[in-house]
Amino acid sequence: MNIFICDDSAEQVSLCKDKLLCLARQHGVHASIKTFPSGEALLFEAEDTYATLDLIYLDIRMPGLNGLETAKRLREIGYLGDIVFFTFTPDHAIDGYDVSALHYVVKDQTSAEKFEEIFLRACERKARRESEVLVLTCAGESRCVPVEDIRYFEIQQRIVTVYYGNERFEFYSTMMRLEEQLFNKGFVRTHKSFLVGKRFIHSIDSTRVLLDTGEELPVGKRYYAESLASIGVAS
Repeated sequence: MNIFICDDSAEQVSLCKDKLLCLARQHGVHASIKTFPSGEALLFEAEDTYATLDLIYLDIRMPGLNGLETAKRLREIGYLGDIVFFTFTPDHAIDGYDVSALHYVVKDQTSAEKFEEIFLRACERKARRESEVLVLTCAGESRCVPVEDIRYFEIQQRIVTVYYGNERFEFYSTMMRLEEQLFNKGFVRTHKSFLVGKRFIHSIDSTRVLLDTGEELPVGKRYYAESLASIGVAS
């Protein structure tokens, strides 16, 4: 479980971290936690790691970028994990719906039982996200492909090849249908023939996408600006 905590109060950061580590030990959850004193610091780190993030505890009232604006920017760059607002006042609870927040923890008021319930719910949601699969069939053969393992899809004359792990599989479909199936699941169209998993993108320019695996894929002119916006890079 990869967790970020963002709060300008070092004391509150320490309290939140200690509670989470204790719950993780109790429930056999491996937790990796990083802490940040500001929204700006969190976003700087998240630009490169958002695809592997599972849960963020975020204070609302902070100097500079407040928690609500930080959450909005996280969603804009493609963060799909859970956000829990961790603050002293419930005044902005309704605003959490705008960024699909999982819950709202009020410091010194939310009970230990409720805090634990929220954490366990986030763990369950992570497990569900990771268990999502695409069931693909061609010529009598079916494959259950974990969505999180898919690096990219390539289409040639309605034959789609999916590349995942050390495997590849061909099936019939269209890019439009795949985009609909994978809406909000971390994929970006970079070319008329390619749909790429954002978590695997190392870099992108006007002619190519370089994946973490070293694979290079083409970038189409009409998709370049959209691709940059989708992965949170200004053109």
